[in-house]
Amino acid sequence: MSHANTVTLAAAESAPLEALRVLDARLPLLDRRELARALAPLVVHLHAPMGAQESEAMTTVVMALCKRLYGDARSGDALPLAQALLVQAGVTGDETLERRSSSLCGLLAADTGDVVGAIAYHSRALALAQSHGDLIEQGGTWANIGLAFAVAGNHELAVRCYRRTLALVEPLPGPVYCRYTACANLANALYQLGDYGEGLRMARAALQELTPDALEQDIHGAILQHRNLVRLLIASGRTAEAGVHVSLVASLAGRVTSRRALIAASLTRAAFELATGHVDIALTRLEDALEKARSVPAALRDTLSFVVRAEEAAGNAERALVRFEELSAHVYQQAIDRARDHVELAGLWESALSRTEHQQGQARARLVSSQRPRGEPEEWKSLQRLAMAASFRVDDTGLHGVRVGELTKALAIASGMAPLEALEIGCAAELHDIGLSSVPEAILAKRGELNEVERAIVERHTDAGAEILRDDSHPRILLARDIAKYHHARWDGSGYPERVGREFIPPPARMCAVADAYDAMVCGLGRREPMTMNAALAELRRGAGGQFDPHLVDLFETVIRDETADRGIDPSTMAGLEDFQRLVLSLQEDRGYT
Repeated sequence: MSHANTVTLAAAESAPLEALRVLDARLPLLDRRELARALAPLVVHLHAPMGAQESEAMTTVVMALCKRLYGDARSGDALPLAQALLVQAGVTGDETLERRSSSLCGLLAADTGDVVGAIAYHSRALALAQSHGDLIEQGGTWANIGLAFAVAGNHELAVRCYRRTLALVEPLPGPVYCRYTACANLANALYQLGDYGEGLRMARAALQELTPDALEQDIHGAILQHRNLVRLLIASGRTAEAGVHVSLVASLAGRVTSRRALIAASLTRAAFELATGHVDIALTRLEDALEKARSVPAALRDTLSFVVRAEEAAGNAERALVRFEELSAHVYQQAIDRARDHVELAGLWESALSRTEHQQGQARARLVSSQRPRGEPEEWKSLQRLAMAASFRVDDTGLHGVRVGELTKALAIASGMAPLEALEIGCAAELHDIGLSSVPEAILAKRGELNEVERAIVERHTDAGAEILRDDSHPRILLARDIAKYHHARWDGSGYPERVGREFIPPPARMCAVADAYDAMVCGLGRREPMTMNAALAELRRGAGGQFDPHLVDLFETVIRDETADRGIDPSTMAGLEDFQRLVLSLQEDRGYT
């Protein structure tokens, strides 16, 4: 190759890198749409083959940019760039890059609320780590999966994942970074579950793994680690010991610019000031933190939760109530906004990439990894993942919606509906609880009866679901919206929304109500113990004519009786989920739907 050609090639390779560096400086000035347009050519470039040196340089800059966007609570804007890096790993056959970019995609996806998508990415990274027998990378990936479950509000599942990390790296000597993150995250999860003694032990174990290199690699994480210690020491009645960690948090905060890290530091100091009787100082600091958090939606929820507890502890009941109402409204709106962001971003990036590819004369088909099933709304996969993420808050399997969808489909067929129509209703019923993401996790996890305010917040999840699904130009989404809105309406009109009863309830919602209640009873969801399938049928019969459409209850019982008999399942035994899962799997068989 001639010298001139070499120079030309080097200039071509440096152009995308230079564009990324210029973009990094302009980030604060760009809104979502402008950023998508600016990133689109770079995303397209990452889909094409490139030399090892350029690929390595692009990886470094892309990962730094994604980390910057994450710190500014713009993970949704960063995700398409991280996904393009994952494509580059496939193009080059670089398994190390594939694992790293899969993990990056998983962390960003979880931060946007797409917990199911995050776990899929992390599972891909885990498989690669397992294929190489790399215990450290396996441990790190399990810790990331735990973080995804924590985002979903299921701290019990998160604890299991963190313990899996610790078991994997237990034989390894010396400080191990993933052992540090697992101990730190486990300490926080145990704090959330009220196990302060074990949480404190884990937090101290994390400190032993926090090397100077690990601290420099993640100062934000170190701030959170000392925050965990402060919280746990205060909760354990050992407030005096927390002072040294508060000082360390203040020192670390002086070395970062990330708004998330600075807010976490302020909350840590305020917690200590409250515990030591400096209430006025703490409340002033919290007001300042709250003002900062209003521009960082990802941090606003935790900040408002802390402010509610602080005002209540200070005896300011009215101020606490005002903040609690704001917290409820924020969680409700955040759930809707997050869901709609997924749909908007998908369309926005599709438009930006199509325009860029047209300009560069590239075929759009190269960027599409698979075709959606015919007749399916283009945003359906995103909505399914969001519904499953919401389900993880009440069901460790995350499959409550899937099971309800299959049961609803079977009931629709028993009602005389055509197979294709029944299939659409079953698909739509999978999303019935998508609005549960709008309910603060502390309320869903509460043991015992809910008070009137908490009950009202839970009941709003039907409105949130309908709001998420309000773009009903596709028939399936219209079905899903009706089901989400009315699946808690009662036959006698005493459910919610109020005064909607009998035949005024959309038929698919009436069907879903029966299937939803049955699945919850058999699987032990919603603060109840699991029942046998027979006992759950008896409860449905007791609710017929009051909570449920009596005709549908009769049909549903016939479906369950027929299916259990055909499969040799005894519905009178407590076999856990195994037999019930067999029943649901039998309903998934193609019975002329297509």
